[in-house]
Amino acid sequence: MEFDIKENLKKVMRIFPQGVTVVTTKKDNNFYGITVSAFTSISLEPPLIMISISKNSKIHDILINSDFFAVNFLAEDQKIVSDIFAGRVQVADRFETVQYFLEKTGCPIIKGVRAFIECKRYKVYDGGDHSIILGEVINVKKLSDKNPLVYYNQQYTTIISPEKIWMVEDWWY
Repeated sequence: MEFDIKENLKKVMRIFPQGVTVVTTKKDNNFYGITVSAFTSISLEPPLIMISISKNSKIHDILINSDFFAVNFLAEDQKIVSDIFAGRVQVADRFETVQYFLEKTGCPIIKGVRAFIECKRYKVYDGGDHSIILGEVINVKKLSDKNPLVYYNQQYTTIISPEKIWMVEDWWY
């Protein structure tokens, strides 16, 4: 049996729970967005975050050349939003289907998200079949205490906050 590092890497990464985000941007007065799980905080000084976008993505070139983008942290009740921006649910116009508002950068912030971060593109790096985009945080807001949407083992799930776990345990005693 031949060792297939790519297939084994995919299997292992599927068991790593990841928060679900939708990255949005604006170009020539048009809005664009894509579901992204490859997102993390990088630095506090300066405040930097990182997203990773497949070079095969339809909006790859738009994102790597956009001056600004927003990262929307989806809540557990926003599975359909993730599916729309992942292209699993076909709609004529994503931004006519999903409600949004605008903040400092003019990039869409999806209504109902837990939080968002708006960024100015800082640097773009080659990452094999992906591009790694660093964004300098210029606006960040927590909007709700809803549970997060999490992707784990090729399906959506969520987590229960420690405070809620303690309440359940206290109920049993």
